[in-house]
Amino acid sequence: MAQGAPQQAGRGVGGWGVAASVLASLALLLGCTPGAATSPAATAPTTVAASAPTTPTTAPTPVHIRVAYATPSGGFAAPWMAKEAGLFERYGLDVELTYIASGPTLLQSMLSGEIQFGELAAPASMNAYVEGGDVVWLTGTVNRPVLLVVARPEIRSMQDLRGRAVGVTRIGTTTHIFMKLALRSAGLDPEHDVQVLQTGGTPETVAALQSGGIYAGVGGPPSHLRALEAGMHVLADLADLGIAWPFGGSITTRRFIAEQPETVRNYLKAYVEGVHLLRTDRERAVQVIAQYTNVAPAIAEQTWELFRDRYTWPPYPDSEAMKTVVEEDLALSNPRARDIPPEAFFDDRFLRELEASGFIQQVAARSRAPGGSQ
Repeated sequence: MAQGAPQQAGRGVGGWGVAASVLASLALLLGCTPGAATSPAATAPTTVAASAPTTPTTAPTPVHIRVAYATPSGGFAAPWMAKEAGLFERYGLDVELTYIASGPTLLQSMLSGEIQFGELAAPASMNAYVEGGDVVWLTGTVNRPVLLVVARPEIRSMQDLRGRAVGVTRIGTTTHIFMKLALRSAGLDPEHDVQVLQTGGTPETVAALQSGGIYAGVGGPPSHLRALEAGMHVLADLADLGIAWPFGGSITTRRFIAEQPETVRNYLKAYVEGVHLLRTDRERAVQVIAQYTNVAPAIAEQTWELFRDRYTWPPYPDSEAMKTVVEEDLALSNPRARDIPPEAFFDDRFLRELEASGFIQQVAARSRAPGGSQ
């Protein structure tokens, strides 16, 4: 029995093998018949493959930042344009724009971490740096003053301001400095011959002119155009003084640069494109200026005309303009400001990097191409 067992087992396997062969042939025949049912075993691999989990692809969450501008001036329009043209979103940024009247107030918000980038004119950020504040220019978007002394109808010359009140946004701001320069150029002593009043902002300066609270004020487009519409007139164009000045540009803190260099880089990509559109796309620039300054399209167009050729391209900070601020303002109250090199007030390495990579050239080439912005 021990010897026969294997033989019987062999015959059993052989019998089942024949049956399996017949069944396989029958299954093959049925599978080739049109409309035949498919075996669940045959579909199992396909079903598993179809239901395999896939990894969803989602865009990275935009980086949220707050950007402030110190006055509704065409000189601060670069971030407005970048926002409205969708440029910030293109570079992964979710930007919240806010108006904070006057440079010193804006700087307080920046140093406290409430905002990450600011748009303003000298000397506020430079004075903060001299006093130990962690602020630095990234761009020099407008490096010449676009300011005028606007006066009430009864004031026919700068000499007529003697013994009267004049208005500036705040003491220590650009409007204050250039009011002093304009008065000195006319032979008046800003400390004794006039009364200098703080209005709080450029719209407030226009309102004070209309009410008779002041007899002259310093303003730039579009605020001075509103004053002209209200019956005022231009008493002096401060561009005639021939002074280089950081009149508009972007600032941040060195700490933010160190902590988020990629955010700074992307911000400047959008910013640079915004400056280029301001220079070359008349229709869009007028629309953006009208929106953020809340003026009629005709005034916005005049504002753009005044600024168009003064938007610096590429928007590098100007060391000569920095020197002017030191000599005309900072050193008068703090002599050690003269010991600080102009280059210490700005950091243009990101702009230089964008230019070296060809990015700035590519942006400029778009307006020269068929169908470009220009």
